[in-house]
Amino acid sequence: MRAEEAIHAVTLAATRAGVAAHDATVVRVGENGMVLLPRSGVLARVVPRAASGSDPRREIDVAIWLASCQVPVVRPAQQEVIIVEQYVVSLWEHLADSRPADLVTLAKCLRRLHAVAIPADLLPSLSPFDKFEERLETGVGLDNSDRIFLRQLRDQLSARWATAELTLGEAVLHGDAHMENLLVTAGGREAFVDLETVCIGPPEWDLTLTALYYECGWFPANEYVDFVEAYGFDVRLSPSWPELRLARMLRMTLWLAQSADNDPQRLRQLRHRIDTLRDGTAPSGWTGY
Repeated sequence: MRAEEAIHAVTLAATRAGVAAHDATVVRVGENGMVLLPRSGVLARVVPRAASGSDPRREIDVAIWLASCQVPVVRPAQQEVIIVEQYVVSLWEHLADSRPADLVTLAKCLRRLHAVAIPADLLPSLSPFDKFEERLETGVGLDNSDRIFLRQLRDQLSARWATAELTLGEAVLHGDAHMENLLVTAGGREAFVDLETVCIGPPEWDLTLTALYYECGWFPANEYVDFVEAYGFDVRLSPSWPELRLARMLRMTLWLAQSADNDPQRLRQLRHRIDTLRDGTAPSGWTGY
């Protein structure tokens, strides 16, 4: 999605909803778009209607349900999606004075989320390899040998995942649980954001990103120790850690391939990630983008 497409869709949707949009500003674009409407205090999310695996209506339902369960979560500004041409737009409150949570706060909020009773008929089951083929085929900077390698790696990992020993049972997961997806306001309010990946699966999945980011060197050992103590479980000691770790690295690599177009630094990092997956040294040298 291009920035001008996101602005166009949000402007039309906001007008229909009676929300001021003259100051619309793109926050990010990629597979979908995020557009801020500062005057209205609204953050708009734009998704192509043809996008696979994305359901903005369910995302709103999930936010309302989680709030009813006393889980800290961002609130929809409108409870209905707005269809504009080939896009679906959802409107959310903008937490203007917020910052990413620290790791202890993330651990405590994940414990609250994972303790929620699993609902009937609202959430899908975790699919560790969802969107794999789509991202593989459309990824920038991948040649045919890369695609063959990554597909073979996925196939091998999928077979291992089917028999992986996951000891924490099943729970409601965020699905993409990292510090920037849990915001904390100046007044102390906490809120999970980016709810499209909420699903049912093993809690180990939500814990793996923090453990992997620690292995990447993105924060010091004492902060990871605090995270583990606050949650009460170190996923790196799980018998399924090799599968969890590799599945996340594979997803991180394909995510980067979606956003590396015309960005030499991202292309170099993408090349490095593939090379280290090949030689077994990943995630050594992985950067935060």
